[in-house]
Amino acid sequence: MEANTTNNIKIIRVAGVPEHFNEPWKIGLEENLFKNEGIHIEWYSIKEGTGAMINKLKSNEVDVIVALTEGLINDIANGSDIRLIGTYVESPLIWSVSTGINSIYTSVEDLKGEKFGISRYQSGSHLMSCVLANQYGWKQSEIEFIINNNFENLRKSTNDNTTAAFLWEYFMQKPYYDKGEIRRIGQIITPWPCFMIASTICFIDQHLEDLTKMFKALEKSCLLFRTNSIDSIKRISNNFGLTEEDAKAWFDKVQINPSNTISESTIETTIDALTTANVLNNLNKKYSPIDFIDRKFSKLIVDIKSMRLYNKPELLIILRNNLRVAGLSKGSISYTDLLPYDQNHYYGTQVLDLAVQELELNNENNNNNSNWIIQIGSNLAGCARYLAGKYNLKVLAIELQNDLSQTATELTERCHLNDLIHHINGNFLNVAQHLQENFYYAIVSWITLLHFNRNERIHLINQSYRLLKQNGYFYCEDFIRIGTINFEESQILEHDVYCKYLPTIDEYKSVLIEGKFQIIKIIDLTDDWKIFTNERLEQFHKNKEKLLKIHGEDIYNRLEYFYASIAKLFQGNNVGGIRIIAKKTI
Repeated sequence: MEANTTNNIKIIRVAGVPEHFNEPWKIGLEENLFKNEGIHIEWYSIKEGTGAMINKLKSNEVDVIVALTEGLINDIANGSDIRLIGTYVESPLIWSVSTGINSIYTSVEDLKGEKFGISRYQSGSHLMSCVLANQYGWKQSEIEFIINNNFENLRKSTNDNTTAAFLWEYFMQKPYYDKGEIRRIGQIITPWPCFMIASTICFIDQHLEDLTKMFKALEKSCLLFRTNSIDSIKRISNNFGLTEEDAKAWFDKVQINPSNTISESTIETTIDALTTANVLNNLNKKYSPIDFIDRKFSKLIVDIKSMRLYNKPELLIILRNNLRVAGLSKGSISYTDLLPYDQNHYYGTQVLDLAVQELELNNENNNNNSNWIIQIGSNLAGCARYLAGKYNLKVLAIELQNDLSQTATELTERCHLNDLIHHINGNFLNVAQHLQENFYYAIVSWITLLHFNRNERIHLINQSYRLLKQNGYFYCEDFIRIGTINFEESQILEHDVYCKYLPTIDEYKSVLIEGKFQIIKIIDLTDDWKIFTNERLEQFHKNKEKLLKIHGEDIYNRLEYFYASIAKLFQGNNVGGIRIIAKKTI
Protein backbone atom coordinates (compact mmCIF):
# COMPACT_ATOMS: atom_id res chain seq x y z
CA MET A 1 0.00 0.00 0.00
CA GLU A 2 1.59 3.23 -1.14
CA ALA A 3 0.76 6.43 0.69
CA ASN A 4 -0.57 9.31 -1.37
CA THR A 5 1.82 12.19 -2.03
CA THR A 6 1.43 15.92 -2.58
CA ASN A 7 4.52 17.69 -3.95
CA ASN A 8 6.63 14.77 -2.67
CA ILE A 9 5.16 15.11 0.83
CA LYS A 10 3.62 11.89 2.13
CA ILE A 11 -0.11 12.04 2.89
CA ILE A 12 -1.53 10.11 5.85
CA ARG A 13 -5.31 10.02 6.08
CA VAL A 14 -6.28 10.10 9.77
CA ALA A 15 -9.80 9.63 11.15
CA GLY A 16 -11.17 10.50 14.58
CA VAL A 17 -14.39 11.49 16.28
CA PRO A 18 -15.39 15.18 16.25
CA GLU A 19 -14.82 15.56 19.98
CA HIS A 20 -12.61 17.69 22.22
CA PHE A 21 -9.95 14.97 22.53
CA ASN A 22 -8.89 15.51 18.92
CA GLU A 23 -8.30 19.26 19.01
CA PRO A 24 -4.49 18.73 19.19
CA TRP A 25 -4.60 17.15 15.72
CA LYS A 26 -6.28 20.29 14.40
CA ILE A 27 -3.75 22.52 16.16
CA GLY A 28 -0.97 20.54 14.49
CA LEU A 29 -2.57 21.12 11.11
CA GLU A 30 -3.12 24.83 11.75
CA GLU A 31 0.46 25.32 12.90
CA ASN A 32 1.94 23.21 10.04
CA LEU A 33 3.63 20.93 12.56
CA PHE A 34 3.04 17.81 10.45
CA LYS A 35 4.15 19.59 7.28
CA ASN A 36 7.35 20.67 9.05
CA GLU A 37 8.15 16.99 9.66
CA GLY A 38 7.69 16.21 5.98
CA ILE A 39 4.22 14.66 6.03
CA HIS A 40 0.74 15.89 5.21
CA ILE A 41 -2.22 14.88 7.37
CA GLU A 42 -5.70 14.71 5.91
CA TRP A 43 -8.11 14.76 8.85
CA TYR A 44 -11.52 13.01 8.67
CA SER A 45 -14.13 13.57 11.38
CA ILE A 46 -16.25 10.44 11.80
CA LYS A 47 -19.23 11.20 14.04
CA GLU A 48 -20.47 7.58 13.88
CA GLY A 49 -17.58 6.53 16.10
CA THR A 50 -15.11 3.69 16.48
CA GLY A 51 -16.96 1.00 14.53
CA ALA A 52 -17.31 3.22 11.48
CA MET A 53 -13.64 4.21 11.65
CA ILE A 54 -12.55 0.58 11.81
CA ASN A 55 -14.61 -0.17 8.69
CA LYS A 56 -13.07 2.79 6.83
CA LEU A 57 -9.59 1.63 7.84
CA LYS A 58 -10.27 -1.87 6.53
CA SER A 59 -11.70 -0.56 3.26
CA ASN A 60 -8.64 1.68 2.70
CA GLU A 61 -10.61 4.91 2.98
CA VAL A 62 -8.24 6.07 5.74
CA ASP A 63 -4.76 5.03 6.88
CA VAL A 64 -4.76 5.69 10.63
CA ILE A 65 -7.56 5.98 13.19
CA VAL A 66 -7.82 7.46 16.68
CA ALA A 67 -10.45 5.31 18.35
CA LEU A 68 -11.77 3.94 21.62
CA THR A 69 -9.43 1.38 23.13
CA GLU A 70 -12.13 -1.21 23.73
CA GLY A 71 -13.40 -1.10 20.14
CA LEU A 72 -9.92 -1.55 18.69
CA ILE A 73 -8.99 -4.40 21.01
CA ASN A 74 -12.30 -6.14 20.32
CA ASP A 75 -11.69 -6.00 16.57
CA ILE A 76 -8.12 -7.28 16.85
CA ALA A 77 -9.20 -10.08 19.19
CA ASN A 78 -11.68 -11.18 16.56
CA GLY A 79 -8.89 -11.66 14.04
CA SER A 80 -8.59 -8.40 12.08
CA ASP A 81 -5.39 -7.11 10.49
CA ILE A 82 -5.49 -3.90 12.56
CA ARG A 83 -2.78 -3.31 15.17
CA LEU A 84 -2.29 -0.75 17.93
CA ILE A 85 0.60 1.61 17.24
CA GLY A 86 0.34 3.90 20.24
CA THR A 87 -1.49 5.38 23.17
CA TYR A 88 -3.12 8.75 22.49
CA VAL A 89 -5.15 9.75 25.56
CA GLU A 90 -3.59 8.26 28.71
CA SER A 91 -6.42 9.36 30.97
CA PRO A 92 -9.59 7.28 31.14
CA LEU A 93 -12.93 8.29 29.72
CA ILE A 94 -15.52 9.43 32.25
CA TRP A 95 -18.83 7.74 31.46
CA SER A 96 -21.70 9.49 33.17
CA VAL A 97 -24.80 7.48 34.11
CA SER A 98 -27.89 9.48 33.13
CA THR A 99 -31.60 9.08 33.65
CA GLY A 100 -34.72 11.08 32.81
CA ILE A 101 -35.28 14.39 34.50
CA ASN A 102 -38.40 13.09 36.30
CA SER A 103 -37.47 9.41 36.58
CA ILE A 104 -37.72 7.43 39.83
CA TYR A 105 -34.02 6.48 39.81
CA THR A 106 -31.65 8.31 42.14
CA SER A 107 -28.51 6.14 42.20
CA VAL A 108 -26.72 3.44 40.23
CA GLU A 109 -27.86 0.91 42.81
CA ASP A 110 -31.47 1.53 41.68
CA LEU A 111 -30.65 0.30 38.16
CA LYS A 112 -30.09 -3.38 38.90
CA GLY A 113 -32.50 -5.38 36.74
CA GLU A 114 -33.54 -2.33 34.68
CA LYS A 115 -33.28 -1.44 30.98
CA PHE A 116 -30.17 0.40 29.74
CA GLY A 117 -30.19 2.39 26.53
CA ILE A 118 -27.22 1.79 24.20
CA SER A 119 -26.30 3.16 20.80
CA ARG A 120 -25.65 -0.35 19.50
CA TYR A 121 -24.24 -3.66 20.69
CA GLN A 122 -20.45 -3.69 21.14
CA SER A 123 -20.44 0.12 21.37
CA GLY A 124 -18.85 2.00 24.25
CA SER A 125 -22.28 2.62 25.78
CA HIS A 126 -22.94 -1.13 25.73
CA LEU A 127 -19.54 -2.28 26.98
CA MET A 128 -19.34 0.28 29.80
CA SER A 129 -22.84 -0.65 30.98
CA CYS A 130 -21.50 -4.22 31.31
CA VAL A 131 -18.40 -2.97 33.13
CA LEU A 132 -20.66 -0.96 35.45
CA ALA A 133 -22.69 -4.08 36.23
CA ASN A 134 -19.51 -6.04 36.89
CA GLN A 135 -18.06 -3.43 39.25
CA TYR A 136 -21.33 -3.34 41.20
CA GLY A 137 -21.36 -7.12 41.55
CA TRP A 138 -24.41 -7.70 39.33
CA LYS A 139 -24.82 -10.60 36.96
CA GLN A 140 -24.81 -9.62 33.31
CA SER A 141 -28.27 -11.18 33.04
CA GLU A 142 -29.53 -8.58 35.52
CA ILE A 143 -29.42 -5.75 32.95
CA GLU A 144 -31.36 -5.48 29.68
CA PHE A 145 -30.39 -3.42 26.64
CA ILE A 146 -32.46 -1.28 24.29
CA ILE A 147 -30.79 -0.03 21.10
CA ASN A 148 -31.36 3.69 20.56
CA ASN A 149 -28.77 4.33 17.80
CA ASN A 150 -27.62 7.81 18.84
CA PHE A 151 -27.14 10.24 21.71
CA GLU A 152 -30.36 12.16 21.00
CA ASN A 153 -32.50 9.02 21.11
CA LEU A 154 -30.76 7.87 24.28
CA ARG A 155 -31.74 11.10 26.02
CA LYS A 156 -35.32 10.79 24.81
CA SER A 157 -35.61 7.17 25.94
CA THR A 158 -34.92 8.01 29.58
CA ASN A 159 -37.59 10.71 29.56
CA ASP A 160 -40.29 8.60 27.91
CA ASN A 161 -39.39 5.74 30.30
CA THR A 162 -38.54 3.19 27.60
CA THR A 163 -35.15 2.93 29.33
CA ALA A 164 -34.04 3.57 32.88
CA ALA A 165 -30.60 4.99 32.10
CA PHE A 166 -27.74 5.19 29.64
CA LEU A 167 -23.98 5.83 29.74
CA TRP A 168 -22.18 8.49 27.67
CA GLU A 169 -19.06 10.63 28.01
CA TYR A 170 -19.64 13.13 30.83
CA PHE A 171 -18.57 16.36 29.17
CA MET A 172 -20.63 15.63 26.05
CA GLN A 173 -23.63 15.29 28.38
CA LYS A 174 -22.89 18.30 30.60
CA PRO A 175 -24.78 20.89 28.46
CA TYR A 176 -27.90 18.71 28.68
CA TYR A 177 -27.61 18.48 32.46
CA ASP A 178 -27.40 22.25 32.56
CA LYS A 179 -30.52 22.56 30.38
CA GLY A 180 -32.44 20.18 32.64
CA GLU A 181 -33.04 17.62 29.88
CA ILE A 182 -31.44 14.66 31.69
CA ARG A 183 -30.15 13.96 35.19
CA ARG A 184 -26.82 12.48 36.29
CA ILE A 185 -27.00 9.75 38.96
CA GLY A 186 -23.52 8.27 38.82
CA GLN A 187 -20.41 7.68 36.77
CA ILE A 188 -17.84 5.06 35.90
CA ILE A 189 -14.33 5.53 34.59
CA THR A 190 -12.80 3.23 31.99
CA PRO A 191 -10.16 1.03 33.64
CA TRP A 192 -7.86 1.76 30.68
CA PRO A 193 -6.55 4.72 28.63
CA CYS A 194 -9.50 5.83 26.54
CA PHE A 195 -8.07 6.46 23.05
CA MET A 196 -5.47 4.52 21.06
CA ILE A 197 -3.97 5.04 17.63
CA ALA A 198 -4.15 2.14 15.17
CA SER A 199 -3.50 1.21 11.58
CA THR A 200 -3.34 -1.91 9.40
CA ILE A 201 -0.38 -4.28 9.39
CA CYS A 202 0.22 -3.51 5.71
CA PHE A 203 0.29 0.27 6.13
CA ILE A 204 2.53 0.11 9.20
CA ASP A 205 5.04 -2.17 7.43
CA GLN A 206 5.41 0.25 4.54
CA HIS A 207 5.37 3.54 6.46
CA LEU A 208 7.35 3.15 9.68
CA GLU A 209 9.33 6.32 9.02
CA ASP A 210 6.22 8.34 8.14
CA LEU A 211 4.43 7.18 11.29
CA THR A 212 7.46 8.14 13.37
CA LYS A 213 7.28 11.64 11.88
CA MET A 214 3.54 11.76 12.53
CA PHE A 215 4.02 10.92 16.23
CA LYS A 216 6.83 13.47 16.53
CA ALA A 217 4.60 16.23 15.15
CA LEU A 218 1.64 15.07 17.23
CA GLU A 219 3.74 15.26 20.41
CA LYS A 220 4.53 18.89 19.56
CA SER A 221 0.85 19.57 18.90
CA CYS A 222 -0.16 18.14 22.26
CA LEU A 223 2.57 20.15 24.00
CA LEU A 224 1.12 23.33 22.47
CA PHE A 225 -2.36 22.24 23.54
CA ARG A 226 -1.20 21.73 27.15
CA THR A 227 1.03 24.76 27.54
CA ASN A 228 -1.36 27.25 25.91
CA SER A 229 -4.02 26.28 28.43
CA ILE A 230 -6.07 29.50 28.31
CA ASP A 231 -6.41 29.35 24.51
CA SER A 232 -7.11 25.59 24.61
CA ILE A 233 -9.86 25.98 27.20
CA LYS A 234 -11.52 28.75 25.18
CA ARG A 235 -11.23 26.61 22.06
CA ILE A 236 -12.92 23.63 23.73
CA SER A 237 -15.63 25.87 25.16
CA ASN A 238 -16.40 27.49 21.80
CA ASN A 239 -16.26 24.33 19.71
CA PHE A 240 -18.24 22.00 21.95
CA GLY A 241 -20.82 24.16 23.71
CA LEU A 242 -19.25 23.91 27.16
CA THR A 243 -18.94 26.73 29.64
CA GLU A 244 -15.36 27.81 30.19
CA GLU A 245 -15.63 26.38 33.71
CA ASP A 246 -16.62 22.97 32.35
CA ALA A 247 -14.00 23.17 29.61
CA LYS A 248 -11.36 23.87 32.25
CA ALA A 249 -12.59 20.96 34.38
CA TRP A 250 -12.17 18.66 31.37
CA PHE A 251 -8.80 20.16 30.44
CA ASP A 252 -7.44 19.72 33.97
CA LYS A 253 -8.28 16.01 33.98
CA VAL A 254 -7.35 14.91 30.47
CA GLN A 255 -3.86 13.57 29.70
CA ILE A 256 -3.23 13.61 25.98
CA ASN A 257 0.30 12.25 25.65
CA PRO A 258 0.85 10.44 22.35
CA SER A 259 3.38 7.65 22.64
CA ASN A 260 4.26 4.39 20.93
CA THR A 261 4.16 2.63 24.34
CA ILE A 262 1.15 0.53 25.31
CA SER A 263 0.72 -1.16 28.69
CA GLU A 264 0.04 -4.88 28.97
CA SER A 265 -2.66 -4.19 31.53
CA THR A 266 -4.58 -1.98 29.08
CA ILE A 267 -4.99 -4.94 26.77
CA GLU A 268 -5.57 -7.51 29.54
CA THR A 269 -8.14 -5.38 31.40
CA THR A 270 -10.03 -4.58 28.21
CA ILE A 271 -10.07 -8.23 27.13
CA ASP A 272 -11.48 -9.15 30.53
CA ALA A 273 -14.21 -6.50 30.20
CA LEU A 274 -15.08 -7.65 26.67
CA THR A 275 -15.32 -11.24 27.87
CA THR A 276 -17.46 -10.22 30.84
CA ALA A 277 -19.79 -8.36 28.46
CA ASN A 278 -20.05 -11.49 26.26
CA VAL A 279 -18.65 -9.47 23.37
CA LEU A 280 -15.79 -11.97 23.22
CA ASN A 281 -17.32 -15.35 23.88
CA ASN A 282 -14.41 -17.66 23.15
CA LEU A 283 -13.64 -18.35 26.80
CA ASN A 284 -11.02 -20.98 25.97
CA LYS A 285 -8.89 -18.71 23.83
CA LYS A 286 -5.80 -17.22 25.45
CA TYR A 287 -4.91 -13.74 24.24
CA SER A 288 -1.33 -12.48 24.39
CA PRO A 289 -0.96 -8.69 24.73
CA ILE A 290 1.99 -8.66 22.32
CA ASP A 291 -0.30 -9.83 19.50
CA PHE A 292 -2.38 -6.64 19.70
CA ILE A 293 0.45 -4.23 18.91
CA ASP A 294 2.77 -3.77 15.98
CA ARG A 295 6.11 -4.91 17.38
CA LYS A 296 8.16 -3.03 14.79
CA PHE A 297 6.70 0.31 15.85
CA SER A 298 5.24 -0.06 19.36
CA LYS A 299 6.55 -1.08 22.77
CA LEU A 300 4.71 -3.12 25.39
CA ILE A 301 5.25 -2.02 29.01
CA VAL A 302 4.20 -3.34 32.42
CA ASP A 303 2.42 -1.11 34.95
CA ILE A 304 0.68 -1.43 38.32
CA LYS A 305 -2.56 -2.66 36.74
CA SER A 306 -0.68 -5.84 35.87
CA MET A 307 -0.64 -6.66 39.59
CA ARG A 308 -3.06 -9.53 40.28
CA LEU A 309 -5.02 -7.57 42.86
CA TYR A 310 -5.64 -4.76 40.38
CA ASN A 311 -5.89 -6.36 36.92
CA LYS A 312 -9.53 -7.16 37.61
CA PRO A 313 -11.88 -4.98 39.69
CA GLU A 314 -11.90 -7.30 42.73
CA LEU A 315 -11.54 -4.51 45.26
CA LEU A 316 -14.49 -2.63 43.80
CA ILE A 317 -16.70 -5.68 43.40
CA ILE A 318 -15.95 -6.86 46.92
CA LEU A 319 -16.65 -3.40 48.32
CA ARG A 320 -19.97 -3.07 46.47
CA ASN A 321 -21.04 -6.58 47.47
CA ASN A 322 -20.17 -6.01 51.12
CA LEU A 323 -21.97 -2.67 51.26
CA ARG A 324 -25.05 -4.18 49.63
CA VAL A 325 -25.16 -7.05 52.13
CA ALA A 326 -24.70 -4.56 54.99
CA GLY A 327 -27.48 -2.31 53.68
CA LEU A 328 -25.03 0.53 52.97
CA SER A 329 -25.08 0.59 49.18
CA LYS A 330 -26.54 4.09 48.84
CA GLY A 331 -27.35 7.21 50.77
CA SER A 332 -25.51 8.99 53.57
CA ILE A 333 -23.17 6.93 55.72
CA SER A 334 -20.55 7.46 58.40
CA TYR A 335 -16.85 6.71 57.98
CA THR A 336 -17.29 4.23 60.84
CA ASP A 337 -19.81 2.26 58.74
CA LEU A 338 -17.07 1.65 56.18
CA LEU A 339 -14.33 0.54 58.56
CA PRO A 340 -14.94 -3.21 58.09
CA TYR A 341 -14.63 -2.79 54.32
CA ASP A 342 -12.18 0.00 53.37
CA GLN A 343 -9.07 -0.71 55.47
CA ASN A 344 -6.90 -2.65 53.02
CA HIS A 345 -3.55 -2.22 54.78
CA TYR A 346 -2.10 -4.35 57.59
CA TYR A 347 -3.63 -4.03 61.09
CA GLY A 348 -6.29 -1.52 60.06
CA THR A 349 -7.08 1.45 62.26
CA GLN A 350 -4.63 0.29 64.93
CA VAL A 351 -1.67 1.54 62.88
CA LEU A 352 -3.53 4.73 61.93
CA ASP A 353 -3.98 5.60 65.60
CA LEU A 354 -0.32 4.83 66.13
CA ALA A 355 0.67 7.20 63.30
CA VAL A 356 -1.46 9.97 64.79
CA GLN A 357 0.27 9.49 68.12
CA GLU A 358 3.81 9.23 66.72
CA LEU A 359 3.43 12.29 64.48
CA GLU A 360 1.52 14.27 67.12
CA LEU A 361 -1.29 14.78 64.64
CA ASN A 362 -3.87 15.12 67.40
CA ASN A 363 -1.95 17.92 69.04
CA GLU A 364 -4.19 21.02 69.06
CA ASN A 365 -1.31 23.13 67.77
CA ASN A 366 -1.03 20.91 64.72
CA ASN A 367 -4.71 20.24 64.12
CA ASN A 368 -5.75 23.39 62.30
CA ASN A 369 -6.75 24.45 58.83
CA SER A 370 -3.20 25.17 57.73
CA ASN A 371 -1.93 21.65 58.39
CA TRP A 372 -2.57 19.22 55.57
CA ILE A 373 -1.41 15.62 55.32
CA ILE A 374 -0.56 13.90 52.03
CA GLN A 375 -1.27 10.19 51.69
CA ILE A 376 0.66 8.57 48.85
CA GLY A 377 -1.33 5.69 47.37
CA SER A 378 -4.67 6.28 49.08
CA ASN A 379 -6.43 3.28 47.46
CA LEU A 380 -10.13 3.44 48.46
CA ALA A 381 -9.19 6.19 50.96
CA GLY A 382 -10.16 4.25 54.07
CA CYS A 383 -7.11 5.66 55.87
CA ALA A 384 -7.91 9.23 54.80
CA ARG A 385 -11.55 9.01 55.91
CA TYR A 386 -10.56 7.58 59.30
CA LEU A 387 -7.98 10.31 59.91
CA ALA A 388 -10.46 12.98 58.82
CA GLY A 389 -13.48 11.50 60.55
CA LYS A 390 -11.93 10.63 63.90
CA TYR A 391 -9.23 13.28 64.21
CA ASN A 392 -10.60 16.08 62.04
CA LEU A 393 -7.42 16.06 59.95
CA LYS A 394 -7.19 17.46 56.42
CA VAL A 395 -5.89 14.89 53.95
CA LEU A 396 -4.77 15.14 50.33
CA ALA A 397 -5.46 11.60 49.09
CA ILE A 398 -3.36 10.80 45.99
CA GLU A 399 -4.19 7.57 44.17
CA LEU A 400 -2.73 6.42 40.86
CA GLN A 401 -5.58 4.14 39.80
CA ASN A 402 -8.52 6.08 38.45
CA ASP A 403 -11.25 3.54 39.26
CA LEU A 404 -10.16 3.34 42.91
CA SER A 405 -9.85 7.12 43.18
CA GLN A 406 -13.30 7.65 41.69
CA THR A 407 -14.94 5.18 44.08
CA ALA A 408 -13.01 6.67 46.99
CA THR A 409 -14.32 10.12 46.08
CA GLU A 410 -17.88 8.78 45.98
CA LEU A 411 -17.51 7.21 49.44
CA THR A 412 -16.00 10.40 50.88
CA GLU A 413 -18.95 12.39 49.56
CA ARG A 414 -21.40 9.94 51.09
CA CYS A 415 -19.59 10.35 54.43
CA HIS A 416 -19.81 14.16 54.11
CA LEU A 417 -16.05 14.53 54.53
CA ASN A 418 -15.45 16.58 51.38
CA ASP A 419 -14.28 19.58 53.38
CA LEU A 420 -11.48 17.56 54.98
CA ILE A 421 -10.39 15.23 52.15
CA HIS A 422 -9.28 16.28 48.69
CA HIS A 423 -8.88 13.41 46.20
CA ILE A 424 -6.34 13.55 43.37
CA ASN A 425 -6.04 10.82 40.76
CA GLY A 426 -2.45 10.63 39.56
CA ASN A 427 1.13 9.55 40.14
CA PHE A 428 2.56 11.30 43.21
CA LEU A 429 5.76 12.08 41.31
CA ASN A 430 3.76 14.07 38.75
CA VAL A 431 1.24 15.55 41.17
CA ALA A 432 3.97 16.75 43.55
CA GLN A 433 5.35 19.13 40.92
CA HIS A 434 2.16 21.18 41.19
CA LEU A 435 1.84 21.25 44.98
CA GLN A 436 2.96 24.07 47.26
CA GLU A 437 6.38 23.60 48.81
CA ASN A 438 7.00 23.91 52.57
CA PHE A 439 3.26 23.52 53.13
CA TYR A 440 2.35 20.02 54.37
CA TYR A 441 2.68 18.84 57.95
CA ALA A 442 3.11 15.14 57.15
CA ILE A 443 3.40 12.74 54.22
CA VAL A 444 2.23 9.21 54.98
CA SER A 445 2.08 5.92 53.13
CA TRP A 446 0.99 2.38 53.95
CA ILE A 447 2.47 -0.35 51.72
CA THR A 448 2.68 1.79 48.60
CA LEU A 449 6.31 2.80 48.07
CA LEU A 450 7.18 -0.77 47.06
CA HIS A 451 5.66 0.06 43.65
CA PHE A 452 8.41 2.65 42.98
CA ASN A 453 11.83 1.66 41.62
CA ARG A 454 15.03 2.97 43.18
CA ASN A 455 15.31 6.16 41.12
CA GLU A 456 11.63 6.89 41.56
CA ARG A 457 11.99 6.51 45.34
CA ILE A 458 14.89 8.94 45.42
CA HIS A 459 12.74 11.41 43.47
CA LEU A 460 9.79 10.71 45.82
CA ILE A 461 11.91 11.40 48.91
CA ASN A 462 13.26 14.61 47.42
CA GLN A 463 9.78 15.81 46.46
CA SER A 464 8.49 14.94 49.93
CA TYR A 465 11.25 16.99 51.53
CA ARG A 466 10.38 19.94 49.28
CA LEU A 467 6.66 19.78 50.13
CA LEU A 468 6.96 19.36 53.90
CA LYS A 469 7.05 22.22 56.39
CA GLN A 470 9.98 22.67 58.71
CA ASN A 471 9.73 19.85 61.28
CA GLY A 472 7.24 18.05 59.02
CA TYR A 473 7.09 14.25 59.17
CA PHE A 474 7.63 11.52 56.58
CA TYR A 475 5.97 8.27 57.67
CA CYS A 476 5.81 4.99 55.76
CA GLU A 477 5.23 1.27 56.23
CA ASP A 478 6.74 -0.81 53.47
CA PHE A 479 8.31 -4.09 52.37
CA ILE A 480 12.06 -4.61 52.81
CA ARG A 481 14.58 -7.25 51.79
CA ILE A 482 16.14 -9.22 54.67
CA GLY A 483 17.61 -12.18 52.79
CA THR A 484 18.42 -13.46 49.32
CA ILE A 485 15.24 -13.45 47.24
CA ASN A 486 14.71 -16.78 45.47
CA PHE A 487 13.13 -17.22 42.04
CA GLU A 488 9.60 -17.98 43.31
CA GLU A 489 9.68 -14.96 45.61
CA SER A 490 10.95 -12.72 42.82
CA GLN A 491 8.04 -13.85 40.64
CA ILE A 492 5.52 -13.08 43.39
CA LEU A 493 7.09 -9.66 43.96
CA GLU A 494 7.14 -8.82 40.26
CA HIS A 495 3.79 -10.19 39.12
CA ASP A 496 1.58 -10.34 42.20
CA VAL A 497 2.82 -7.32 44.15
CA TYR A 498 4.29 -5.17 41.36
CA CYS A 499 7.36 -4.52 43.48
CA LYS A 500 10.02 -2.89 41.31
CA TYR A 501 12.77 -2.63 43.89
CA LEU A 502 13.17 -4.10 47.36
CA PRO A 503 15.71 -2.31 49.56
CA THR A 504 17.24 -3.41 52.84
CA ILE A 505 16.71 -1.35 55.99
CA ASP A 506 20.14 0.24 55.50
CA GLU A 507 19.34 1.14 51.89
CA TYR A 508 16.06 2.71 52.99
CA LYS A 509 17.86 4.75 55.65
CA SER A 510 20.51 5.83 53.16
CA VAL A 511 17.96 7.27 50.69
CA LEU A 512 16.24 9.24 53.45
CA ILE A 513 19.49 10.59 54.88
CA GLU A 514 20.70 11.58 51.40
CA GLY A 515 17.35 13.34 51.03
CA LYS A 516 18.23 15.46 54.12
CA PHE A 517 15.73 13.78 56.43
CA GLN A 518 16.51 13.08 60.07
CA ILE A 519 15.44 9.54 60.91
CA ILE A 520 13.43 9.56 64.13
CA LYS A 521 12.43 5.93 64.44
CA ILE A 522 12.72 2.63 62.56
CA ILE A 523 10.66 -0.39 63.60
CA ASP A 524 11.12 -3.83 62.07
CA LEU A 525 7.60 -5.15 61.40
CA THR A 526 8.65 -8.45 59.85
CA ASP A 527 7.43 -10.73 62.64
CA ASP A 528 4.16 -8.80 62.97
CA TRP A 529 3.47 -8.97 59.24
CA LYS A 530 4.36 -12.65 59.13
CA ILE A 531 1.69 -13.25 61.76
CA PHE A 532 -0.83 -10.91 60.11
CA THR A 533 -0.56 -12.32 56.57
CA ASN A 534 -0.78 -15.90 57.85
CA GLU A 535 -3.78 -15.17 60.06
CA ARG A 536 -5.48 -13.26 57.24
CA LEU A 537 -5.19 -16.33 55.02
CA GLU A 538 -6.47 -18.66 57.74
CA GLN A 539 -9.44 -16.40 58.47
CA PHE A 540 -10.17 -16.20 54.77
CA HIS A 541 -10.34 -19.99 54.59
CA LYS A 542 -12.60 -20.16 57.65
CA ASN A 543 -15.05 -17.74 56.03
CA LYS A 544 -15.04 -19.55 52.69
CA GLU A 545 -18.72 -20.51 52.66
CA LYS A 546 -19.85 -16.98 53.50
CA LEU A 547 -17.42 -15.36 51.06
CA LEU A 548 -18.43 -17.66 48.21
CA LYS A 549 -22.06 -16.77 48.80
CA ILE A 550 -21.35 -13.03 48.70
CA HIS A 551 -18.64 -12.78 46.06
CA GLY A 552 -18.67 -15.97 43.99
CA GLU A 553 -16.02 -18.56 43.22
CA ASP A 554 -13.85 -16.58 40.80
CA ILE A 555 -13.24 -13.68 43.17
CA TYR A 556 -12.73 -16.03 46.11
CA ASN A 557 -10.10 -18.04 44.21
CA ARG A 558 -8.23 -14.96 43.00
CA LEU A 559 -8.12 -13.42 46.47
CA GLU A 560 -7.08 -16.72 48.02
CA TYR A 561 -4.19 -16.91 45.56
CA PHE A 562 -3.10 -13.37 46.40
CA TYR A 563 -3.32 -13.81 50.19
CA ALA A 564 -1.48 -17.17 49.98
CA SER A 565 1.28 -15.63 47.86
CA ILE A 566 1.85 -12.79 50.31
CA ALA A 567 1.85 -15.16 53.27
CA LYS A 568 4.41 -17.30 51.47
CA LEU A 569 6.64 -14.25 50.96
CA PHE A 570 6.85 -13.54 54.67
CA GLN A 571 7.18 -17.19 55.68
CA GLY A 572 10.28 -17.43 53.48
CA ASN A 573 12.23 -15.09 55.79
CA ASN A 574 13.67 -13.11 52.87
CA VAL A 575 11.00 -10.41 52.75
CA GLY A 576 10.12 -8.28 55.74
CA GLY A 577 8.31 -5.14 56.78
CA ILE A 578 9.38 -1.80 58.22
CA ARG A 579 7.94 1.37 59.71
CA ILE A 580 10.04 4.50 59.24
CA ILE A 581 9.44 7.91 60.79
CA ALA A 582 11.64 10.74 59.57
CA LYS A 583 11.58 14.49 59.96
CA LYS A 584 12.52 17.57 57.95
CA THR A 585 14.69 19.49 60.39
CA ILE A 586 16.78 21.74 58.16
